[in-house]
Amino acid sequence: MPQGKFCIDLHLHLGRSRRDGASLTLIEIRQAMKKYEINQAVLFGIDEANPGPTYEKTNDRVLKTVSGERRLIGFMRLNPKAGFKAIKELWRCERAGLRGVKLHPRSENFSPAQAEDLIAEIEKKKLPVILHTSHERNCRPLEWERIFKRCKKIPFVLAHGGKDAYPEAIAVARRHSNVWVETSTLSYARTGMILKALGAGRVVFGSDLPYSHPAVERLKLDLLLSVSGRKKVYFENPKRILGE
Repeated sequence: MPQGKFCIDLHLHLGRSRRDGASLTLIEIRQAMKKYEINQAVLFGIDEANPGPTYEKTNDRVLKTVSGERRLIGFMRLNPKAGFKAIKELWRCERAGLRGVKLHPRSENFSPAQAEDLIAEIEKKKLPVILHTSHERNCRPLEWERIFKRCKKIPFVLAHGGKDAYPEAIAVARRHSNVWVETSTLSYARTGMILKALGAGRVVFGSDLPYSHPAVERLKLDLLLSVSGRKKVYFENPKRILGE
């Protein structure tokens, strides 16, 4: 499989899902990163059982896991429906060293409007947000466009490229320079459509372990991208999002 010289994976889950039992451990993460030449990876919690009102227990596990792992970048997972507790958890995790936020409007069943207060606080910290997107209610990229437009200091990554709503992901990324598209779980054809519409400068790599696989996601992109395109998708764009 053709590989880039440096690769950052923006989408790894830690823990065991309460919904479907999917799981990923630190040992498995290390093995995958070594085997598939992933130099750095963004790690956040999965939808565990009993994570705390706004994923406090899960975020503590992420903090512990990334401590001493210089190649892992920890993001916090937050539930906007927890209200001020979510804002306090944002402050706590940012002080502890977590460098971004994962929001999952399907798992936590929240709307863009319910997330507005939390996202306003995230913007004050200028932290990147990885947002689960799909064709489901509360997850469509167009539903979030008002927030993308208003919160220009936040780099937003649209995980899964909107799935069946991928034309919406293309549309909002075209209109907002703070929006990038991540293509995990999308077909080869849809990934190609996104790259053709947006160019490599607006797309990033995520493996979505344990739900997808770095070999699958990298092969798909390697087949579609030029050498210079791989450099943007695997390295330059993630570095820009992470503020490095």
